Amino acid sequence: MQKKGLIKRIFGKARKSKVVKALPVAGAVGLAAGSAFAGQDTTFNTITTTINDWLTGSLGKALSIATLAVGGGYAVATQSAKAAVSATGIALILAYGPDALDSIFTALF
Repeated sequence: MQKKGLIKRIFGKARKSKVVKALPVAGAVGLAAGSAFAGQDTTFNTITTTINDWLTGSLGKALSIATLAVGGGYAVATQSAKAAVSATGIALILAYGPDALDSIFTALF
């Protein structure tokens, strides 16, 4: 019983504080300012382009094929489909993930 009273007293005081009342307003202003400048940031364009090219190019295809081969081999060796399903999921993420992320960031920012 005493713990509930203590928590209520702590958070009851915090609700009355001016700082706590200003937090939602500060958060909204921060989000609005961040979204206004998000599309103009080019700090990491070089590395983003390089990694995207690797994953959507021959390296990504090689990793996908290797993942499927290893997962398939492990599934046959253990007679369990779990490894094959996991390998297929990883291969799909490697193959389609970069394009999906690029579409999401292009739409949002």
